[in-house]
Amino acid sequence: MLGLIILLGLFAGLRFECDNDYLEYVRIYNQAPTLWEFFAGGYNLSDVYGEPFFVATNIIFKSIKAPEYIYLSFVAFLNLFFLYRVIVGFSKYWFLSLFLYVSLMYLGGGFTQIRFGVATTLAWYGLLQYFNGKSWQSVLIIFCATMFHISAFAIFIIYFTNRILKLNTIGILMVSGIAIIITFFSLSDLFGRFLGAVLGDSRYVSYLTGEDYTEKANSFSIYFYCFNILIYWFFREQIIKDIGEYRFVFLLKIGLAAVLFGAVFNQMAILSRFGLIMQFVYIFIIPHTIGLRPVRLSMLIFLFAYGIFRYNQFLSENSFIQKYQNVITK
Repeated sequence: MLGLIILLGLFAGLRFECDNDYLEYVRIYNQAPTLWEFFAGGYNLSDVYGEPFFVATNIIFKSIKAPEYIYLSFVAFLNLFFLYRVIVGFSKYWFLSLFLYVSLMYLGGGFTQIRFGVATTLAWYGLLQYFNGKSWQSVLIIFCATMFHISAFAIFIIYFTNRILKLNTIGILMVSGIAIIITFFSLSDLFGRFLGAVLGDSRYVSYLTGEDYTEKANSFSIYFYCFNILIYWFFREQIIKDIGEYRFVFLLKIGLAAVLFGAVFNQMAILSRFGLIMQFVYIFIIPHTIGLRPVRLSMLIFLFAYGIFRYNQFLSENSFIQKYQNVITK
């Protein structure tokens, strides 16, 4: 596992001008002040794009005159360090969970949008502390994740859903059905006006007015995860024998929150990352559903179709990842 994670870190950290986010990260890094420049005056945190902890890491690496690929490698490995801790903490089948992460989420969160990737895995490390009964440590870690990327705030929703969701067949069918119904409506304009009024002059408002960000995100992932959560529930006795009731219930409640709020957040593409952070739970759920003998073929077909969808999303001719190159072979 460690060897695979090192390869993934190098693959993302040493990339060179092969995706839309690369030049933006380089621009932010080059514009960041050194610690001396920051404390000498003339700079404040708002002068550099990003949340405070992300800005602070830029400043620290800029102060030691590290080239941008060293900084990007640091962020990539930071993401993968917390990914390792979370997979070890939650998954009985680490290879399948890592495989699903790479297949379904790595290109979006661990390769291109690495700041979002760190926020996701760090927030989930906070959830791991919550799962282990360390509530205050959990809150502190998730707060730190929001200071790297604001989307990690979505994890706090799980604290409430974990308390109020009641698990029964009718309730699970209802949540899944509502999530699917929501995907057939486009509420982008309503969301944009509401969030614009709430955020006021915040820098986030620019995202809510750009056409590329306000369009509705694709809903295929919601259908895929709804199918998984229903399989997970209807074969619960078999899965509980494998992982125990406490872990089963904990993952199931997050999975339900992920499809419901994922469908809501998908109404604006820029908000879909709030849903993606919760949908991370499926790298722990799918290993238990994909191997169930009665539905194995259906699961493989659905997973294959979802893989094609993700491929077109990230690697097709019109996607935001182009031909791979790195700083060594550029």
